[in-house]
Amino acid sequence: MGKGASQRRSAEQRELRRRRGERAFLFDEGLSRCVGEFEREEWEWALASCGGDVVRAAGHCGLGGVPAGTKALWGRSAEEARGTYRRWQKRRGRR
Repeated sequence: MGKGASQRRSAEQRELRRRRGERAFLFDEGLSRCVGEFEREEWEWALASCGGDVVRAAGHCGLGGVPAGTKALWGRSAEEARGTYRRWQKRRGRR
């Protein structure tokens, strides 16, 4: 996939998240605990400003003490975000 196609796909994903009203949920490494929640626009800006580093982006949004290995997942609720990620992991494992 070329750079143009990758950027187009990223823009499509952002638009889909906007339409669905999704938020960013931060989970510890084992996905057992939600450690933070952010509005879509705030999180997208912070994550882009921090070069994709979840821990730095969380700090940029005012959430300190976020442990390394924290995952940022999208969804309308924390449960939806975690469930979507787990289904994706299962599908990916079958390849």
